[in-house]
Amino acid sequence: MVEKPSGSPMKIFRKSSDLLTDEAIGDWLRELRGRPYVPESGFDVTAVIRSRLGSTDGYYFGGVNVENPDHRISTHGEEGSLAAMVTALGIEAEILEVWLMGAPSGLEKGTSDSLAQAGITCCGKCRQQLTNFAGESTPIHSIALNGAISTTALGTLLPNQFTFRQFRPEALSRVPEVPHPPSVEQVERRLVRFEETMSQDAILGWLDSLQSADLATDISDAVVLKLGNGTYVSGVKIEEAAYVDMSAIQCAVAIATGEFGKQDVHEVWSLSRGRGAKGLVEQGFQPLTLSSVQVLLQFAVHSDIPVYLVNGQGDCRPTSLSDSFALAPRFSEPAPGAEQAADGRNFRS
Repeated sequence: MVEKPSGSPMKIFRKSSDLLTDEAIGDWLRELRGRPYVPESGFDVTAVIRSRLGSTDGYYFGGVNVENPDHRISTHGEEGSLAAMVTALGIEAEILEVWLMGAPSGLEKGTSDSLAQAGITCCGKCRQQLTNFAGESTPIHSIALNGAISTTALGTLLPNQFTFRQFRPEALSRVPEVPHPPSVEQVERRLVRFEETMSQDAILGWLDSLQSADLATDISDAVVLKLGNGTYVSGVKIEEAAYVDMSAIQCAVAIATGEFGKQDVHEVWSLSRGRGAKGLVEQGFQPLTLSSVQVLLQFAVHSDIPVYLVNGQGDCRPTSLSDSFALAPRFSEPAPGAEQAADGRNFRS
C-alpha cells in the first residue's frame, strides 16, 4: 500500500493563497516529467492549470500525457490537468491560467539539446477542451525545459470559439450554484484515496459525490479505479461542445498517471445516472464504451478484472472487462419491447 505522509502534498494538486510564480510552476512541471505514459512518442508533456471556484482562487492542478495505441483516445497534459480540476471542483470551476512544458523523455534542465530550448503550444483538441472553462483572454504559458517562457491568450490560439454557450445555452442555466469551495483535504479525497480496501458503500458514496460535465447528454458518468499500488482514484466524464469529450475512464487514468506514473488497474466502479428526462434510465445499467475498454486494456492487470456497473438508484451489477466488449453501447434501431432511453437511444445492457 502507498503511504501518504501526513502533510505531504499530492503531486498533481496544490492550493496556495499567494499566486505561484512562473519559476515555481516551471519546477513543478519538471517534477512531473517521467510520469507521462509515452511508449510511442517518448515525448513528455506536463501541464498546470490555475483555477477558481466561486470567489476562491489558488487551486492548481497538474497533468501529464497518456498515450494509447488508438491515438484518438490518448490524453494530453492539459487534459490531465483539466481532468483533475473538474473531478475535484465540478463544472463550476473556471480556468484562470495554463502552463505547459514538453520535451523528449530523459532530457533534463541545462542540456544543450535544442529541444530543451523550445516551447510547445496546445494542440487544437486541447484548445477546444480548455475554452469551455476559460475566457478568450486566459493566458497560456509555454515554458521550455531550460526555462524560456512565452505567453499567448487562448483567444489568439483559438479565435471564434465554439462552446456550450453557443451550442446549448439553456443547459448552462441549469448549472447548480457554486458550492462552498472545498478544502485541500476535500480536494485530495475527491481525487485519490490512500486505502488498501474500501467497502462498497464507501465507493458508492464517493461516486455519488462527483459531478461530471454533462451539458450535451444530461447523463453523468463517474468512475473509481482500484490501483495495484493500494490506492483508489476517481474521474468524471467531461463533455465538450465539439464532441471531443473525455470519458470518466480516461480522466481517472490520466489522474492516476499524473500522481503515480503508470499503474495497474485491478477494479473498476462505474456510475451513470440521468438528469431531468434522462432520469428515466435510472434503473438501467450503462456499460462501458469501447473507447473506455480500449483505455483500460493498456492498464488493467489482466483482461478479466471486475467491472461494477452502478445505476442512478445505487444498484450494482458486477461484470468484467472482457464482458464489456459484448455490452458496449451503440446507436441502433430498438428491438421490439426493448427498453429505450428517453432520447430514443437503445443501449444494450
